[in-house]
Amino acid sequence: MIYGLGAAMGWTVQDVKASSVWEFWTAFQGYVEANSPKQGNKLSEDDKDRIWQRMQELEAASGAILSTQTYVLEGAHLVPAGVVTFEVQ
Repeated sequence: MIYGLGAAMGWTVQDVKASSVWEFWTAFQGYVEANSPKQGNKLSEDDKDRIWQRMQELEAASGAILSTQTYVLEGAHLVPAGVVTFEVQ
């Protein structure tokens, strides 16, 4: 579990092993604080409107071609494997 938390912070296995318990948990606490919403996990009305508008734009894009990069795990690293392309119906 500790290596997974380190990976979430962008650390390598070697970074985790080289840190003391105090260093690791202090860094993890800072990571969680920096990446946690400050509004009690609620979207603002502006955020809701912006997201809804973007969803409407995407929905209107029927027939659009979208693609995404895929990866494979080699050891502790993700390596690009290819691109998956699909058409929006």
